[in-house]
Amino acid sequence: MNRNRRVIGATCTIHSGCRGYTNLAVSRHDGGIMLDPHAVGACVITLDDPGAVELYELLADWFG
Repeated sequence: MNRNRRVIGATCTIHSGCRGYTNLAVSRHDGGIMLDPHAVGACVITLDDPGAVELYELLADWFG
Protein backbone atom coordinates (compact mmCIF):
# COMPACT_ATOMS: atom_id res chain seq x y z
CA MET A 1 0.00 0.00 0.00
CA ASN A 2 1.34 3.44 -0.92
CA ARG A 3 1.37 5.56 2.25
CA ASN A 4 1.50 8.73 0.13
CA ARG A 5 -1.68 8.05 -1.85
CA ARG A 6 -5.18 7.00 -0.90
CA VAL A 7 -8.34 6.66 -3.00
CA ILE A 8 -11.51 7.46 -1.04
CA GLY A 9 -15.06 6.71 -2.10
CA ALA A 10 -16.95 10.00 -2.41
CA THR A 11 -20.06 11.43 -4.08
CA CYS A 12 -20.07 13.93 -6.93
CA THR A 13 -23.09 16.18 -6.42
CA ILE A 14 -22.63 17.86 -9.83
CA HIS A 15 -22.56 14.72 -11.97
CA SER A 16 -24.93 12.75 -9.71
CA GLY A 17 -24.60 9.00 -9.40
CA CYS A 18 -24.65 6.69 -6.42
CA ARG A 19 -23.31 7.72 -3.02
CA GLY A 20 -19.68 6.67 -2.69
CA TYR A 21 -19.36 5.97 -6.42
CA THR A 22 -16.91 8.79 -7.26
CA ASN A 23 -13.25 8.20 -6.44
CA LEU A 24 -11.25 10.96 -4.75
CA ALA A 25 -7.49 10.41 -4.97
CA VAL A 26 -5.56 12.13 -2.18
CA SER A 27 -1.76 12.16 -2.26
CA ARG A 28 1.33 13.88 -0.87
CA HIS A 29 2.96 15.88 -3.64
CA ASP A 30 5.93 18.26 -3.54
CA GLY A 31 5.45 19.28 0.09
CA GLY A 32 1.68 19.55 -0.08
CA ILE A 33 -1.50 17.61 -0.64
CA MET A 34 -3.09 16.93 -4.02
CA LEU A 35 -6.82 16.22 -4.31
CA ASP A 36 -7.89 14.59 -7.59
CA PRO A 37 -11.70 14.33 -7.90
CA HIS A 38 -12.75 11.40 -10.09
CA ALA A 39 -9.09 10.17 -9.85
CA VAL A 40 -8.47 10.86 -13.55
CA GLY A 41 -6.39 14.05 -13.46
CA ALA A 42 -9.07 16.19 -15.15
CA CYS A 43 -9.25 18.66 -12.24
CA VAL A 44 -6.59 18.62 -9.53
CA ILE A 45 -6.56 20.75 -6.38
CA THR A 46 -3.21 21.23 -4.64
CA LEU A 47 -2.80 22.53 -1.10
CA ASP A 48 0.58 23.70 0.18
CA ASP A 49 1.61 22.63 3.70
CA PRO A 50 -0.10 25.58 5.46
CA GLY A 51 -3.30 24.95 3.49
CA ALA A 52 -3.16 21.23 4.25
CA VAL A 53 -2.71 21.94 7.97
CA GLU A 54 -5.64 24.36 7.88
CA LEU A 55 -7.83 21.71 6.22
CA TYR A 56 -6.69 19.12 8.77
CA GLU A 57 -7.56 21.44 11.67
CA LEU A 58 -10.96 22.22 10.15
CA LEU A 59 -11.80 18.53 9.69
CA ALA A 60 -10.60 17.77 13.23
CA ASP A 61 -12.86 20.54 14.53
CA TRP A 62 -15.85 19.28 12.56
CA PHE A 63 -15.38 15.59 13.39
CA GLY A 64 -13.60 15.86 16.72
